[in-house]
Amino acid sequence: MDISEEIIILYSGQFIYRKGIDILLKSCKELPPNCGVYIVGGKPTDEYLHIIKDYNLKNIHFVGFKKPSELEIYYEVADIYILPTREDIWGLVINEAMAYGLPVITTNKCLAGTELIENENNGFIVPVEDIGILSEKINILVKNEVLRNKIRVNNIQKIQTYTIENMADIHMKIFMDNSNSEVI
Repeated sequence: MDISEEIIILYSGQFIYRKGIDILLKSCKELPPNCGVYIVGGKPTDEYLHIIKDYNLKNIHFVGFKKPSELEIYYEVADIYILPTREDIWGLVINEAMAYGLPVITTNKCLAGTELIENENNGFIVPVEDIGILSEKINILVKNEVLRNKIRVNNIQKIQTYTIENMADIHMKIFMDNSNSEVI
């Protein structure tokens, strides 16, 4: 892996319309030259390549599919994680990014984001398809290392409660509480 930029922005996932990679690319127009955007998970579409050309984007790197063990390296070197999804039932990559302490920016159409992210505390929730606000929030994190470090600590602390064991305990409590209710 050859990464030369000072600040790394990461997206990982499918290269499908619903994930909003086109929105991510369009929001990168104002990025400083020391930022690299690494989009992991597939081959760039013609649309993505046209956006890069039309917006004169620099430091955009498409990385093919990576197994979880290979993807781990990208999470470790990243400074910011972005999921600009148009719709996600959960969005497990949010949990993964938080576990690596990454500030997360996602949309109000990502359930994991709306459940786990509090603006400025551990990332940002932006309106779906709002390129301007997404760009603004990316640049806030790019320019503010103190905020990124605060968020790093907050995310690592917060995600520790989202273990399989804790989730199983919560579900068992719900099942037990419901089994004690009378059925009418």
